[in-house]
Amino acid sequence: MKKIILTLLVAVTLLGSSCENFLSVNEKNPNNPSEVAPKLMLPAAMNNIAYEISYPRRFEFVYLWHGLWSISAGYSQPQNLCQYKLLNSDYQAGFREMYLWGNNLTTIEKNSTAAKDVYYLAVSKILKAYIFQYLVDCYGDVPYTEAFKAEEGILKPKYDDQEAIYTDLVVKLNEAIALIQNATTEAEALTTASDIIYHGNMDLWLKFANTLKLRILVQQCTMPTKAAYITTEIANTASIGYIGAGEGALSNPGYVVSDTKMNPFYEYFYNAAGSSKSDGVTYYFAGKDAVDFMKTTNDSRIGMFFQTNSSGAYAGNIFGTLPAGLTPAAGTSKLGYSAGVVGTMIGTPTKSSPVFTDFEALFLQAEAVQRGLITGDAKALYESAVTRSFLYMGKTSGDAADFLSQETASVNYTASSDKLGLILTQKWVALNGISPITIWDDYRKTGYPNFLHWSVDPAKVGPGTPPVRLDYPQDELNVNNTNVTAVGTINVFTDKIFWQTR
Repeated sequence: MKKIILTLLVAVTLLGSSCENFLSVNEKNPNNPSEVAPKLMLPAAMNNIAYEISYPRRFEFVYLWHGLWSISAGYSQPQNLCQYKLLNSDYQAGFREMYLWGNNLTTIEKNSTAAKDVYYLAVSKILKAYIFQYLVDCYGDVPYTEAFKAEEGILKPKYDDQEAIYTDLVVKLNEAIALIQNATTEAEALTTASDIIYHGNMDLWLKFANTLKLRILVQQCTMPTKAAYITTEIANTASIGYIGAGEGALSNPGYVVSDTKMNPFYEYFYNAAGSSKSDGVTYYFAGKDAVDFMKTTNDSRIGMFFQTNSSGAYAGNIFGTLPAGLTPAAGTSKLGYSAGVVGTMIGTPTKSSPVFTDFEALFLQAEAVQRGLITGDAKALYESAVTRSFLYMGKTSGDAADFLSQETASVNYTASSDKLGLILTQKWVALNGISPITIWDDYRKTGYPNFLHWSVDPAKVGPGTPPVRLDYPQDELNVNNTNVTAVGTINVFTDKIFWQTR
């Protein structure tokens, strides 16, 4: 999807005919980012964040490394990924663009000093915390306290300690929650045009903030030194609640069936005329672990995640298989698609982009209850998460009930002796093509799913399992070398993100 940038700092993406309202600049000068109205910048920031999470190339390594996708036999296998030889130039666009959108949100914060702008201020803080959790989870130490201070002459920001950033993200989320709760009648309501996620529903933004806070805290739950801190922080905002069924955060700026104005995930695979793009549909195929697990558990979502092969069956490949061992392209399932069907993985041109789905939130809550971090019914939360995933993928609640009623430990909560493993493995299935970094985070934190096949390329490096983090981008080494190198030499296999204790 093409991005049309007004200035490097504003970085406003044009999408859809309804996006004309996003760029209405009658009140302010669009060439001066400090003067652009928050109501114009906020939807652009939301849209761009959703783009980064949704665009397949940004986090393809997660899907490929974790048994969900494979590369078609019709293409050469990408050696850097098959052999775990990540380059500094790999995936640097995501780093750069997350900072662009973070700068937009910072500008909104600076421009939201009046009482009428309190909701813009709060939502900007929430979304910036969302961005920085991803940055820390991918890179560890990153620029934070000195980021976005070019106006103060700081063009080469220092890198902050990753654990300290996490701690401050919780502080910022608490601040955002308080801003919403204490808003006066002067506060200007967000609208469908200015809020393309929740359309001005501040109760849902409160739940989003609290669920994001829970995700940040649960991420640290295997660290013994964090136990009291986590308990206290959860209790401080427990009354707000969390994202529930039907309350997921989905972004849609007004996608239309026109090239460069469609859902970014869909547009990677198909153009506006409905013709497939050769390096999308024919490049990414099904992963063997995902297909085999879904077949074993009689999961009717399989036909929405994947297509049948030339024999009418579902089959996947192990990523990194040498050409001689690859299943022919005709024998491997493609990613799920059927023209006009919203529930398939590829979806439709106008399908909303996921930012924080209700089923991810429900799986998170089920895990938190299972770990004793929050109160609730883990079984009910787990089953609600699975049901919401079924509905999101175009199936029915009856389909979900049939699935959950199976007396098998890999599906049924009561029958499982490893309930944490059950929750996280079913979460892995549900987030395929939807929330890649959460999949990566869960595996690095817990080791679930515990049956994944790693790349079989004999030339792979490291301990035999994928890297646990990304290396700093070449762009950063070029322009901010002193601060990057001050972090120290990074080994992507052994320099774990601070919360990874196993």
